[in-house]
Amino acid sequence: MRHMRQGWVVGIVVAGIGSILALSVAAGKPPMAQSPRPRPVPEIRITNFHLVESKSGVKLWEIWGDLAEVFEKEGVAHVTKVSRQVTVAFHSEEGKLTSHSDKATINMRTKDVRLQGKVRATSEQGSTLQTEALNWSAEDRRLYTQLPVTLAKGGLVSRGVGMEAETTLERVRLFGRVRSRVAPDSKEKVIQELPVVRKGRT
Repeated sequence: MRHMRQGWVVGIVVAGIGSILALSVAAGKPPMAQSPRPRPVPEIRITNFHLVESKSGVKLWEIWGDLAEVFEKEGVAHVTKVSRQVTVAFHSEEGKLTSHSDKATINMRTKDVRLQGKVRATSEQGSTLQTEALNWSAEDRRLYTQLPVTLAKGGLVSRGVGMEAETTLERVRLFGRVRSRVAPDSKEKVIQELPVVRKGRT
């Protein structure tokens, strides 16, 4: 009798689960389906704007954009391209770097900035940088990335993977697969392969 009762209880449980599955299929819904997590909603949306961030009266950066969405709980602001690329000007004691990208993410607590998508940056001295993602640290006003980078300075064009640099691009360290070319009269010529620098932040 004891075994029969256990079997009877198990049979009822199995039958119950089967009924739930049958009802779920009949309703056209997968059983035990989890509802998708709701997408975060920005507390603030700003269009066609120019913002300036400063610390102790000294400019850190300026940003121009079509659309900014501020997520106060996460402490970030996302600036995205609508019709024009996002423009960010980074300031340091040595000068200014002006960048263009498809997206910029601002850490509202640290004031750090991350650029993503077709990043192009030009210093006041005329040096240029191209990559797909670039970070700027507000604390020490340094640029860094782990991705491939192309740097043009005067007639010298350098390529590598991973970089750390001053805001003005006057001092730059490339970390891997580094090559340098010189381009007289707009025609590049390979002149040397630079040694790989393995230490430092990437």
